[in-house]
Amino acid sequence: MAQQYVKTIILRLIWIILSIFFMASCSHELLTRPEKTPVAADKMEEQILTLGEQHFNRGEFESALQKTQEALKLNPDNVEALYATADVYLALGQYNKSLEFSKRAAAYKSERLPDIYLLIGKTYQRHDDPWNALRTYRFAVSEYPKNSKLQYSLGDTYAYLNKAEFAADAFKAAILADPRNAASHFQLGVLYYSNDYSTPALLSLSVSLLLKPKQASAPLIIKDINDLLGREVVTRKTDEGDFRSVDEALVRQRMSLLNKSETYTAFEIIKAQYHTLFKELNTLKIKNKNNAFVMDNYVPLYDKVQQEGLDEAFVYYVFQGSKNTVISNWLEKHPEKIKQLEQVVRNYKG
Repeated sequence: MAQQYVKTIILRLIWIILSIFFMASCSHELLTRPEKTPVAADKMEEQILTLGEQHFNRGEFESALQKTQEALKLNPDNVEALYATADVYLALGQYNKSLEFSKRAAAYKSERLPDIYLLIGKTYQRHDDPWNALRTYRFAVSEYPKNSKLQYSLGDTYAYLNKAEFAADAFKAAILADPRNAASHFQLGVLYYSNDYSTPALLSLSVSLLLKPKQASAPLIIKDINDLLGREVVTRKTDEGDFRSVDEALVRQRMSLLNKSETYTAFEIIKAQYHTLFKELNTLKIKNKNNAFVMDNYVPLYDKVQQEGLDEAFVYYVFQGSKNTVISNWLEKHPEKIKQLEQVVRNYKG
């Protein structure tokens, strides 16, 4: 255990050194804290930019570009015009021009800076330049550590570079900044799932569906949850919390139902396993385990759901995207339970 921990630390240090080397070798200039003061747009500039935005929303990018450039001629220090111009160039696939204007915008002190950094990073990503995207997001989160979108984008870039541990840290930071962002829970859950953290994956993927049950990724999430609940091997990993007893209980519950003479549907087995999950999470032997992200940010939500008597509603609600008539019929017949569950979700603060 100790040897594995030391190995992990050494590998992380090696990767940090290599990433610094690669980022230092990039030709693009480093982002720095802005020093310029922008000049606010007057009414005429605002009207021009509004017209440009309308063109942009209709996909008329060339016309939108004409308007943003017209605004810039009137006021070269207009951050909104600089940002809009960079955004149009990105839509046109002219990445270098987009970077030129977004970096000009980043030289000004403004409330727009987080969005500008996101635009720069996204442009690098579209340009297949993940290292400069990474460098951009790392600088951005150092300036705005509680910005969930920046943390999410940082995690997404680390995941693209196959750096799961760094990606997980960034997605956790995104969740702490905005606990109700389903995408962050989904991405963290995917990392847990891919690296055999069974219970953490089940908790985070389920929360993602709880927050946004009809998201585009719902079929994939449900597929992963089914796979997790169908596993027969208990993970030995405990660095995200020791959930081995939970894993064992879920396996026992499934095998017990499969070995009975009665025939249970797949959803009935899943529902029974979720009831076991709630029960196990609420035991003292789990509550007294290591203080980890999963314990602090997921387990309290599951405890609250069980305390409110909403554990059954939880399962039906999470699986509503599976197109099962049994599930949809139950949801239609229990609107009050759904309303109570959604109130718990609205109060979720991680």
